[in-house]
Amino acid sequence: MISRYDDCLRVLRDSRLFTADLGRLRDARHPASLGPEQTGTLAPEDRQPVRELLTEAFRAQDLGRLAADVRAFTRGLLAGLEGRRTADFVTDIAVPVTAYAGGALFCGGLAARDGFLDACRDAIRGMTAGAGPDETAAGLRARALLARMLRAEYRYAHDATDRAGGILRSLRLHAPAHTVAPEALIAALSALLFAALNSGLRLLGNALNALIRHPGALRRFAGLTGPMTSVALDELIRFDSPFQAQDRAVTAPAVLGGRRLAPGDRVRVLLGSAHRDPEVFPHPDRLDLSRRPNPHFAFGVGPHSCLGSPLALLQTRTLLTEFANTYPDCAPTTPGLREP
Repeated sequence: MISRYDDCLRVLRDSRLFTADLGRLRDARHPASLGPEQTGTLAPEDRQPVRELLTEAFRAQDLGRLAADVRAFTRGLLAGLEGRRTADFVTDIAVPVTAYAGGALFCGGLAARDGFLDACRDAIRGMTAGAGPDETAAGLRARALLARMLRAEYRYAHDATDRAGGILRSLRLHAPAHTVAPEALIAALSALLFAALNSGLRLLGNALNALIRHPGALRRFAGLTGPMTSVALDELIRFDSPFQAQDRAVTAPAVLGGRRLAPGDRVRVLLGSAHRDPEVFPHPDRLDLSRRPNPHFAFGVGPHSCLGSPLALLQTRTLLTEFANTYPDCAPTTPGLREP
């Protein structure tokens, strides 16, 4: 178990010595009968070419326009809550916004498809720690359905307008220039969508939970603009990271924290602990929306850093800003429920 900031950073940076190879760290819950499109897994030889391709497609997107679309969707969602005394932030707000933002980034047609939001809800429930057998099975079916939706939208993405095309259109237009097999590409897109749904939801829930449980913090967040909003977002991400741990496998003899490690040993990087290391973050248990510097690595580092971090930050900034300005004095009605 790796808990100090410097040790965690070393493990995450050294991908040769500490591998995240999915073939060695495969989730036993994934039935062997499901293919890569449903599980979002890739063969090792496909990962780097696909990552490079997706990175270029991301860079080609107009995130300012996407933010405007997500803002309009969020405002409509919040307007629908008028007159209600209570609401479940995750179910009523975060899930629809996360699904819409992910769908719109991939392709406007995907976000508008019948059944897309319901499939996203089921997929999220199936990926939640502690999900029962029925929820897990429904989640796997939903992930298979989302993969089919992605394949269908990709097939016709070259006919879409620039505004509706998104990542799928960028990939489709450049298909003749790359050698990535369509099935590998759809598997990668599926994995990216599943990660966006999972991490985005956790990030939003944790961030709002921190703001509403610190008196005045939500109203202070509502008053922030420009770079100071980014500073506050970094602190919310550090304070309660959307992912608390990552697993790695050791590939060669090594020494870490005075302990000898052998090839095949597993190490677990405790991100939440690293982000509360007092040698790096003064007063680490304090929520400080003006904290600088803030060298968290909640989105990973190096070759395994999160491709979707720009989307996660965009939807979090948009939703929290709109929510804080609409309900600056809202308060929790329950102690809150965390994933197991």
